[in-house]
Amino acid sequence: GSYLKYFFVFDSPGIPYKQLTVGVPKEIFQNERRVALSPAGVQALIKQGFNVVVESGAGEPSKFPDEQYTQAGAAIKDVKDVLASDLLVKVRAPTFNPALGIHEVDLMKDASTLVSFIYPAQNPELMDMLSKKKTTVLAMDQVPRVTIAQGYDALSSMANIAG
Repeated sequence: GSYLKYFFVFDSPGIPYKQLTVGVPKEIFQNERRVALSPAGVQALIKQGFNVVVESGAGEPSKFPDEQYTQAGAAIKDVKDVLASDLLVKVRAPTFNPALGIHEVDLMKDASTLVSFIYPAQNPELMDMLSKKKTTVLAMDQVPRVTIAQGYDALSSMANIAG
């Protein structure tokens, strides 16, 4: 009995989803019409207990108005609130925001998680900035293109949508 008690002291429960905010910013890369999460994707995360914040107008180029996101359970916030989320989902890698005169990484919360296309080998300066922020980065372009990972294969899903 005492061994088990000792063992479970180290069994960290992690952070409950309801304490985590997932942020969906508007893509600022020129002519980028995609958004990282559709209202249906938001709804799935809300159902799991996450809080989701979507930047106002983020879905417009993809024909998803803000109302669809609020109906799915997301809160519509401004760019600074969204970029300060615990988990940030973006299509394009963070970049300098000319409208705000600041790099998106500088608006990110320390030790947050970023899920995006990053192309780490081509972006050493960006990787350096993210590392200084202690960001956990999930580079969608680095997901192997194998059958077992097909559900996470962003290129396949983009080809599917385009088709």
